[in-house]
Amino acid sequence: MHVKIEKGAAWLGLGMLFGFMVLFVAVAGLIPPMDPSASAEQIAKIYSEHGLRIRVGLAAMTLFSVFFTPYLALLSRQVRRIEGYWGVMSLTQVMMSVTFPFGFILCSVVGMAAAYRPERNPDVTQALSDVFWFIFVGVVGPLIFQVVILAFAVFMDKRERPSFPRWYGYFCVWYAVLGVPGCVIYLFKSGPLAWNGIFAFWIPLTVFSLWWIVTTFMLVKAVDVEAAERVVKGTEREWEPAA
Repeated sequence: MHVKIEKGAAWLGLGMLFGFMVLFVAVAGLIPPMDPSASAEQIAKIYSEHGLRIRVGLAAMTLFSVFFTPYLALLSRQVRRIEGYWGVMSLTQVMMSVTFPFGFILCSVVGMAAAYRPERNPDVTQALSDVFWFIFVGVVGPLIFQVVILAFAVFMDKRERPSFPRWYGYFCVWYAVLGVPGCVIYLFKSGPLAWNGIFAFWIPLTVFSLWWIVTTFMLVKAVDVEAAERVVKGTEREWEPAA
């Protein structure tokens, strides 16, 4: 039973990636991002004309963001298996995982606040919109640190049958490097490093999506590796903790 549950958690993550794209692109219409150099009146007009769809999409995101948690819990558990106990890497992975759904919820609440009162001063709406994009695009540190820890765990896994292949560790490093430019959006209002720029938004979003998809398949494989180990050791009883 635990194998089915853990594989379900892995595939749930893939479903949540699809759900995120639907809610932010098709429902809320927030991808592609707004122009950070637009005036307060232009930003307020967007939130006024599309306020309902923005609130509906972001309200759904606040509800469904919690479903990222099983996926991230499984990822943390695999780091724990590599480490062999709840050590620094696995516990850090857990704490970084906590910030992921909370980040989606926080930025969604701010975005809904921006669209909630179209009659307010446009400067207030613009300020709330800025905070939304600062969180949504710019808060990349926790996720990058999480991926770096995962890469380090992959490289240090010397077991005969590692949870993840070594190339996956390099793949994580590649994603971490390409995701860094998102943290400089606070310094630019136009160009490739603004929150709608190619280096700060489009490349990180693309590699994030690729990393999420690849990691889903890696987690499914890691669950199978653990299940095979249990069979070999004769410990296939349900819910028995891994060594």
